[in-house]
Amino acid sequence: MKFERRDFLRTATSGLAFGLASCGQSLAQTSGATTGEFRSSSGTLFLEGRLKAGVLKMEVQDLLDRSDRAVIVRGKLNSTDLYSAMFSYQKDQTVFALFHDNDHSTTVVLSDSDDAKIGRVVILNDGDAPQISSFEKRKIMDADYLKDIAPVTGNVPDFVGKRKPPAFTWRELETVFGSDPSLLAFMHGKKTNHHPREEDKVLEWICRLLSMVPGSLLPPIWAVR
Repeated sequence: MKFERRDFLRTATSGLAFGLASCGQSLAQTSGATTGEFRSSSGTLFLEGRLKAGVLKMEVQDLLDRSDRAVIVRGKLNSTDLYSAMFSYQKDQTVFALFHDNDHSTTVVLSDSDDAKIGRVVILNDGDAPQISSFEKRKIMDADYLKDIAPVTGNVPDFVGKRKPPAFTWRELETVFGSDPSLLAFMHGKKTNHHPREEDKVLEWICRLLSMVPGSLLPPIWAVR
């Protein structure tokens, strides 16, 4: 997919956006009308769509530097302000993420380990003590919800803390926003479809794990590793 960059490019869209739940299967979610606007001169993407919980508005900014990427997403769903941010070092070898709502935050640090099949996870909720655990990457990729995975070492981590995020899932976000032309332009053809080839499956374990964090706005803007 090729996109032409100009000093100022404005793309506005309105319509229904549909995504895939899994290879060959449709998502059993109700998608809503979306609008999107990508301003390449400012590097900012604006999205709006209806979820089951209400209308979600998002403002997305990112920064690319060789193999590093930083993303900030500010959202509002009904009366709740949402914030998701992540910094990826060396194509997701190490990722720092922050989720904030209702004056509380969850910080997540993910990295590879000495075992290529295992990923390390560190979580801090507000000022609480860090939770350290490790997970089998393939089991993360086979899961749709955090409750479906168990750590290899450490206790089952708390990804919410005192936050009270609205009820929506990464699959619903992908259904509503995943095919928006302004989002695809913003991603320059590198947006993941969350269904990698079998041989590339474990490479996207960080994307899948952070997508499952309650209140995460990161799923629609994750790039293929």
